[in-house]
Amino acid sequence: MLQMPSARQRALPETNDEAAEQPPKNIFNTLRSNFKTAAGDGFGTKARNVADTMKIDDIVVPLCSNLEKRQSLAESGVYPGVEYKICDIDTEQRADRSVTIRPAYPLRDYLERSDWPVTIEVADVPLWLAKATYEAGTAVGTLMLAGTYLSVAALLASFIRVAVVPSESMEPALLPGDVVLVTRSILPPRSGDVAFFNPPRELDEAIANSKVGRAAAAENVQVVSTKGKQFLKRVVGVPGDRVGVFNSNPYVLLECTGDECTYKVDRTGEYSRPDVFADESWNRISPTINTNIDEESDRLHRGEYFVAGDNGFRSVDSRVWGPLKQKYLFGTAKWVIFPANHFGPIQPGPFTIEKGLSSEPH
Repeated sequence: MLQMPSARQRALPETNDEAAEQPPKNIFNTLRSNFKTAAGDGFGTKARNVADTMKIDDIVVPLCSNLEKRQSLAESGVYPGVEYKICDIDTEQRADRSVTIRPAYPLRDYLERSDWPVTIEVADVPLWLAKATYEAGTAVGTLMLAGTYLSVAALLASFIRVAVVPSESMEPALLPGDVVLVTRSILPPRSGDVAFFNPPRELDEAIANSKVGRAAAAENVQVVSTKGKQFLKRVVGVPGDRVGVFNSNPYVLLECTGDECTYKVDRTGEYSRPDVFADESWNRISPTINTNIDEESDRLHRGEYFVAGDNGFRSVDSRVWGPLKQKYLFGTAKWVIFPANHFGPIQPGPFTIEKGLSSEPH
C-alpha cells in the first residue's frame, strides 16, 4: 500500500526550477479570470459554497457573519476572510468530515500559531468560497464603494464649492487670500448677498470697448481674458428693483413721496481709473448702459441682478457692464472658512438708506 504524504508535507510550496521560472500573471488577466469564475459562482450571499467540491491544494476563503461563531472559529485558527490552503480533506461526503488548512500567506504576528496546519469540521464554517470568487467579490465591493464615494463627492461638488478671494474688490468684508464657502443657489439671491458667478459676456465686451481695450486692439495686443475665472460681488439689486448709479455709487430706489425719494445706496466709492470706461458707468438712472429710458427700463428684469464690489476703487462690476444674468450665477458665499482670524459669516456691505442722492453719505 502506498504511503500518503503527511498534511504538512502536502502544504509545502513547489520549489522546482520549472515553477520558479513561471512569469508572474498579469493582474488584469487574473481579474478577468476571477470575474469569469465568479460569474458562475455568484457574488456575496448568493456565492456558491465550495465545501463539497474543494480538494487538496485548493485556496479557499472561509466566511462567517455571526460574531459569536467568528470568535469560535478564530480560537480554532480559522480567520474569516483569510485565504487558506487545503492540506488535507476527507473525501467521504459525511456530516462530520474534516479539513486540514493553513494560511496561504504569512499573517500578522498576533494571528500566527505554532500549530499550523489546523483541522476543523467542514460544517463549522457556514460558507467556503473559492479564492477567485472571493477576490472578484472584493473587487466588486471596492468598486461599488468607490463609486458611492465619487457619486457623493460629485453631488457635493455640484452644490458646494470652496473659492479663494483673488483681489481687493470686496474689502473690507473679504480680503485677498480668504477662503469662502459657496453654496449653489436654490432660492434666488437677495440684496446684500455675495454672489459667486462666471464672467458674463458683457464684461468681456466692456473690457474690449474700454480705453485700454481699444488701445490694445489698435496695437494688436491680447487683453487679459476672463475665461475660466469666477467672481465674487455684492448683490445690490434684484429683479424688479429700480436701479441706477450716482457718483459711482449704485443705488436702489425704494419709494417716493411727493418730490422726496428714499434710496438704498451702496457706498462702493469711485473706481481707480474711471476714465478707462464710459462716463455712463458712473452716472445713470438705469441698470443697463446705453438704454433709452422709459418707465420699465430703470427696473431689473426677471433673472437680472445688479452686483458691485464693496471696494469700488478696485472693482469692475455692473456699473461697467450692466446687470448680471441668472445663467452666470453659481450661488452665494456666506462664510469665510480660512484663515482662522477671519473665520465667520461674511460681513454686510456698505449700504445706507438716504433721502435724496448725494455724493457724500448722510
